[in-house]
Amino acid sequence: MPLYEYVCRDCEAQAEILVQGSQQPECPKCGSAKLTKLLSVVAAPGRDAPASAAPSRPGGSCGSGCGCHPH
Repeated sequence: MPLYEYVCRDCEAQAEILVQGSQQPECPKCGSAKLTKLLSVVAAPGRDAPASAAPSRPGGSCGSGCGCHPH
C-alpha cells in the first residue's frame, strides 16, 4: 500500500494517507474527499551526492574490526 501526502481543499489540513487500490482517500480532520496529492521528496543520498553525505568509517567500507583489512 503506497503512502501519499495530501492537502485538504476544504480545511487545508495536510496528512499522509495509505491508499489501497482505487480507494478514494478522505481528509482525516474533516472527512472531505476534496484532496490534492502533494509531491513527496525522498531524502536519500544518490550517486551524485557529495562525499560528505556518505558515512565515514575508519579502515574502509566495512570498518577495521571485520578482519578483511590489515591493521
